[in-house]
Amino acid sequence: MNAPKIGLACGALFAVSIALSAIHPWGNVRSGVEPNAPLLQGSNIPEDVRHVLEEKCVDCHSEKTHYPAYTRLAPVSWMIERDVHGGRSVLDLSRWQDYTVDTRVDLLTRIASVSRSGEMPPRQYLLLHPNNRLTTQEQEQMYDWAKAERRRIRQQLSENSGKPALNSRIERP
Repeated sequence: MNAPKIGLACGALFAVSIALSAIHPWGNVRSGVEPNAPLLQGSNIPEDVRHVLEEKCVDCHSEKTHYPAYTRLAPVSWMIERDVHGGRSVLDLSRWQDYTVDTRVDLLTRIASVSRSGEMPPRQYLLLHPNNRLTTQEQEQMYDWAKAERRRIRQQLSENSGKPALNSRIERP
């Protein structure tokens, strides 16, 4: 194959990629978002934990997703949109105040579990973002914060209702 044919083929592939980028199989995760929405509004979050969340979690679990230029081209755009859609559907840190108290407690339990076990961030994400791996210290910070925040929410519930907090003596991950 000669150089002009290779150039034409590459140009055609690029054009097709741009055209296919207008298709959003998981919905356009970039539309209808509020990138300046505060994270975990209404929660008590230490600055070190906030920093970890902002550096390592917001791309998939908030409306503050950073989109490098390569994420504008299909099929990469589809993979990114799938991951962001999936992450936000499980936990959207930008919409924390919209969750019920029970859902917040459940999410904090899950945050503690996946951060401590190393399940988050997922391996396929770490292939392109190796610096986003949680250190052991960050895992412990996330775990400790999630436990403390869950305890605070339960305590607040018991104070408001005049009843003892549910499972207040049971320590969960």
